[in-house]
Parts: sequence; C-alpha cells; structure tokens
Amino acid sequence: DGSTTSTVQANTTAGFSIVRYTGTGGSTTVGHGLSSTPEWIFGRPETQTGGYHWSVYHKDLTSASYYLSLNQTIAQTSDSNVWGSAPTSSIINLGVSMSNSSQPMILYCWHGVDGFSKFGKYVGNGSTDGPFVYTGFRPAMVMVKSSSNSATNWEIRDNLRSSSSGNNPITQVLYPNLSSQEYTTDNCDFLSNGFKWRSSGGNRNESGYTYIYMAFADHPFVGDGTNPVTAR
Repeated sequence: DGSTTSTVQANTTAGFSIVRYTGTGGSTTVGHGLSSTPEWIFGRPETQTGGYHWSVYHKDLTSASYYLSLNQTIAQTSDSNVWGSAPTSSIINLGVSMSNSSQPMILYCWHGVDGFSKFGKYVGNGSTDGPFVYTGFRPAMVMVKSSSNSATNWEIRDNLRSSSSGNNPITQVLYPNLSSQEYTTDNCDFLSNGFKWRSSGGNRNESGYTYIYMAFADHPFVGDGTNPVTAR
C-alpha cells in the first residue's frame, strides 16, 4: 500500500508494526501493515544523525499536522511537513521532513487493542488526588508527555521497578528524552482497570495541562489464563 514501497514487520494481533522505506524528498504515503488506523507513530531517518529527531504522531493531538518529539520536551507543534495528514487503515501520510531524499527511514506504529494496549489523553488537576485514567486493564507500563507544555519531560513507569517492591505506589521513573538513570519521584497507582496519579507535577499532573499516554497490560486480555485481574 502507498505510493512509496515499504518493508513492514507487523503483529496485527498486538497492533504493532515496524515500517522501513526510502525517502523520496517529497510528500508521500507508505503502507503500515496493520488491521486498523495507527494511533501513535514514532519516526525518523534510520541512519542520519545531527539535528534529526524522533517525530511523534498521536491521535489526540490537536490535528494530524501537529507533532511531538520523543527526544525533546517541546509541546505539540504544527508543521504539515512532518505528518501530511491523518493516517488511514492502510497508509501513513508523510510530509517532506519524514521523507528525506534517498535516505532510509523508519516508523514504529501502534493502535489500541482492547485488553492489551491503550492510547489516549487526560487533563491534569494538580492534586495528590490526581485523575484516574481508564485503560480497561491493569497496566504493566505507562508512558506520558504533556502535549500542551514545552517544559515537561516524557515519563515511563512500569510494574517491575518500584521502591515499594512492585506494589503501589509506582515511584520509579525513566525519562526517554534524557540520558539520566531512573529516579524515585512522585506516586502513581496501577489499578485493575487503569492508573491514577497520587502526586502533582508538570511531567504528569499539572493543573490544566493536557497529557498523552500509551499503556500496555500486565495480564493482556483481562486475565493471566487462570485468575481475573484484581486491583493492586
């Protein structure tokens, strides 16, 4: 699919694909190999360095012309040269900067799968009784970024790294846009059907800030095969 040939590795059950293609130097389209429209995409030149960033598409940014950068703190920025328009169930629309002439390019693409993964947004309230974000499963990993503020880092939390021996609250955090080691900072609860912030702060729960997130399940598809998922 698409006007430019792509090489695709896809797990349609998990809603994830890796797409490689050669840039044309102009706007183009490539196939993504998934069974549904991608909701989150990372992309960049595969081999070029020096000034090239990981561009991020998320379905809940203001429109398809907006992007974030995985290795930067920028707020959502409008530039139709990154993502030409919204992806479809078969293709990704690429602007000029995602199609560097004769350069190998790479995309990582996801869409939500009930009971396995969820991609969405929430608004912070700045309280230790923070917002609850429904995912439909107990998360194993959550990554968030404020799309409305440029002074915030990306954050990753997971259920295997916590100062509470893996129980709530989840306190350890990694910052994908930084080279620093994990930090023990602030609190988040992983619950049976979502996650809830127990602390404030610009990276995760500042009042009025909009945040995008990706979340993946601890026990995909409701249980571990023998027991229902329960709250931590």
